[in-house]
Amino acid sequence: MLPTILTASLAVLASAHLCGQASPEFEVATIKPAPPQSEGRTQTQMSSYADSGKLTYSNVNLKEVIGKAYQVQRYQINGPDWLETERFDIIAKFPPHSAAEQVPLMLQALLADRFKLTVHRETKELPVYALTVAKNGPKFKTTEETATGITSNSNRTQWHVVATVSMERFAEFLTSEAGRPVLDKTGLSGSYKMTLDWAPDNAPAGNDAATLPSLFTALQEQLGLKLESTKGSIETLVVDHADRTPSEN
Repeated sequence: MLPTILTASLAVLASAHLCGQASPEFEVATIKPAPPQSEGRTQTQMSSYADSGKLTYSNVNLKEVIGKAYQVQRYQINGPDWLETERFDIIAKFPPHSAAEQVPLMLQALLADRFKLTVHRETKELPVYALTVAKNGPKFKTTEETATGITSNSNRTQWHVVATVSMERFAEFLTSEAGRPVLDKTGLSGSYKMTLDWAPDNAPAGNDAATLPSLFTALQEQLGLKLESTKGSIETLVVDHADRTPSEN
């Protein structure tokens, strides 16, 4: 799914170039270093409003912006360490009611112009987890709800997740928690409603969450799913060059 999206975006950009059309760009954009935040606290905002034609990113690192621009997950991006440590505030305007696929292309143009970003794609064999159905089958049901998504509440001691999603989207969510890419190998199609509770591996000892299982155990006991360690072909985006300081507004 993700490689297809990336290929499609690049194809649109290439098509515009071949037809002599300029790639879409923001009407105006400002990029500034984000002000320091309180110790131990990192709050970010990434919003884009098609109706008003405004994009607002607050306290974001460049890897997060590249992910939005090229429609890939952070684990797919390979580049220097500072891509995750240097943080910026970005405000940009674009024509209201622009097509959804236009904004990522505008971000690509902005990154190329202000950070001199250049990238290329590579496919690599990487350690992954395969999300599969456990021996006794899934412990959740399909749903006809049209509104889908994941709501999570978390702290240092526990995670509580309520989801109405496809297995592919759920695997993407698990990727950020499992420490490596999670690929949907369940063979299940459609949308599913589920609830999941677990304790992080680094949860402090002697707390109320001590009775909660790990993520791996919770998936099997509560949802009838398993994470199996394996290797898989993952399309990655390699950063060839990026200026650490953007050019002036």
